[in-house]
Amino acid sequence: MSRSVRLGDVASTIKSSNAGASWLTFDIRFPDRATYEHVVAAQVLTPAWFSATYGVPADDVAVYAYDPAIAIKVTIPRGGVTGGVDETDFDGVQQFAPLLDLELPAP
Repeated sequence: MSRSVRLGDVASTIKSSNAGASWLTFDIRFPDRATYEHVVAAQVLTPAWFSATYGVPADDVAVYAYDPAIAIKVTIPRGGVTGGVDETDFDGVQQFAPLLDLELPAP
C-alpha cells in the first residue's frame, strides 16, 4: 500500500490572488528545500490537474518551479472577469482551497 500526503500538510503557505482582471495566480511555498524538491519531482501540480479542477484549458495554465524561493507559482485564466456579474471571489483569495487536499506520494 502506498502512502500519500496532502499538499496542504507539507506546504508552509498556499495562497491565491488576482493576477490582473482575467487571471488568477497561486503561490505554494515550502518549509525547506527537501520538501519543495519532493513536490516538484512528484509532478502533481500540472496543467492537466488545474484544467480538470478549475475548468480552464490546460494550454492556458503556466506552472513555474522557482528554486531560489523554494516555491511553485501557477497562473490560470479566471472563469470570468473580476467584478463581472458572475463574480463570486472578487480578489481571487478563496480559489486555493482545492490545492489543500491534492494528494502526492509521501516522502
